[in-house]
Amino acid sequence: MALKPAAALRRWLAPACLALAGLALAAAAERGWSGWQQARANERMAWAEPPQDAEPRVLLARAVALERLGRADEALADYAEVEARGDAALRHAARVNVANLYLRRGIAVAREDGNAERALVLLQLAKSGLRRALRERPEDWNARYNLELAQRLLPDVVPRDWRRSGDEPEIPEAMKRDKAAWTEMVSPPRGMH
Repeated sequence: MALKPAAALRRWLAPACLALAGLALAAAAERGWSGWQQARANERMAWAEPPQDAEPRVLLARAVALERLGRADEALADYAEVEARGDAALRHAARVNVANLYLRRGIAVAREDGNAERALVLLQLAKSGLRRALRERPEDWNARYNLELAQRLLPDVVPRDWRRSGDEPEIPEAMKRDKAAWTEMVSPPRGMH
C-alpha cells in the first residue's frame, strides 16, 4: 500500500525540522563563540596586552594604544615588529609613528625635564625617521609637516665654505648667512597627527 502524499510529507517533516533546528543552533553557537573571542580580543587590546601571533595591523593598533597609555618602550617594540613583518603601507605607518613618538618625547623632555641633550637626540631621531619615510613616500604630507616642525625645533645648520677657489676676497659676515639652512613655515605649527 502506497503512502498518501500528506502522510509522506509528515513522515519527513519532523526530521527535517529537527535537522534545521540543529543547524540553526550550531550556527548560533559558532556566532556566539566568535563574538566572545572578538570581545576578549578587544578587551585585551584596550589593556594593550600582547596578542598571540597577531597580524601586523593588529600590532600597529596595539602600538598606538601602548603609546597612548604612556608605554612608549613597548610601543617601539611593536612598531619594530610591524616593520619586520608588515606590508609596505604598514611599514611606512610604523616608521612615521616611531618618528612622531620621538618628536613628541623630544618636545616633552625639553619642556618638562629641561634635559637639552636628551631632547636634541630625540629630535634628531625624529628628523632622520621622517626623512626616511619621505624618501619612501614623498607625497606623505603629514610626515612633511612633522619634519618641518622638527626642523623648526632643531634646524639643520651646515657650515659651508663660501669661497670657490680661495683667490676671492673675504666675504662679509652679513653675506655668509645661509638662509637655506633654516626652515620657513608659512604658519605656526598646528600639531601632529
